[in-house]
Amino acid sequence: MIQESSKNSEPGIALIAVLLIIMVLAVIILEFNYESRIKLHLADNFHLAAKALNCAEAGITISMAALRQNEDILADEKLNPFFSGIVQIPIEEDYCTISIVDESGKININTLIASDGQFIRQRVDQMLRLVDILNSEYEEHSPISYGLIPAMIDWVDSDDDITLLPFVNRENMGAENDYYQSLADPYLCKNAPFDMLNELLLVKGMTIEIFQGQAGNESEGIKPVHGIQQFLTVYGDGKININEASITVIQSLYEMIDYTLAQNIVEQRKYSLYESIEQLQKIPGMTPEIYKSIRGLVTIKPKGRYYTVTATGVVGQFVRKIQVVLRKDGQTAQVTAILRQEL
Repeated sequence: MIQESSKNSEPGIALIAVLLIIMVLAVIILEFNYESRIKLHLADNFHLAAKALNCAEAGITISMAALRQNEDILADEKLNPFFSGIVQIPIEEDYCTISIVDESGKININTLIASDGQFIRQRVDQMLRLVDILNSEYEEHSPISYGLIPAMIDWVDSDDDITLLPFVNRENMGAENDYYQSLADPYLCKNAPFDMLNELLLVKGMTIEIFQGQAGNESEGIKPVHGIQQFLTVYGDGKININEASITVIQSLYEMIDYTLAQNIVEQRKYSLYESIEQLQKIPGMTPEIYKSIRGLVTIKPKGRYYTVTATGVVGQFVRKIQVVLRKDGQTAQVTAILRQEL
């Protein structure tokens, strides 16, 4: 009887074993199917992201071609909207947007010093005035220290001597290696020109808020504040292109240029660009003293034009962005990319 019972249970055990094997196989198949779907999804996402990047690359190519063929695309009323970052430029079934900024209307922080390493008073004064203008936008405090300017000079000059601005009554000293080495995460003072504007974030006195500005909030009564980055550059010979400069940069040129005069200078450009510096003398509010003081600081024909191009490619929900600095040779019209980064 015991043997017969044992024989009767063998098919049951076999059935259970088969069912267990089937369950294991089912789990393996489901897991494999899940992993396959995940991999297919990731592959599809990678493909779409790559397409978005290609759209952004197309935007850079379009920009370079436009810069080669046009003397000043930002002054062309027909072309300007396409490079404002607003217009969607179709690329097959997808699109890109292109934003071009002319660097010639900004203050080149690499030109605060002369070839002998000594600071240039006119350009230092301009930076100090820029600090005053930006600080005036803050209602309760002035976060930008005058000390930022000598610190910028020390970052660029080749020596280890701390710069002192004797004509500034407060916050008039820069910073060299001793300061940067004393930080929690120490690093060296560069003692060489800025290669990228973002390097300013390493300089004593600079903060992200000062660099990027402050977003406004109407409900809380907070006014927006401009970031210093939009008025500065690391390219060009230091002269300000009066056909591209903002009201703020024009105000910074000389202490007697108020907002109204700077606005008048900018408004005149809407009718026709300046063809000579002498035309500034006809602007309402311009005086012989102001003109004499700024004529050596401004230009209408920069030696080589630098443009920051930001191209954004969009494919469905995927967005890729590329930023390139392009240099256009004034004589050959050749356009060269000198800096590229994906954002």
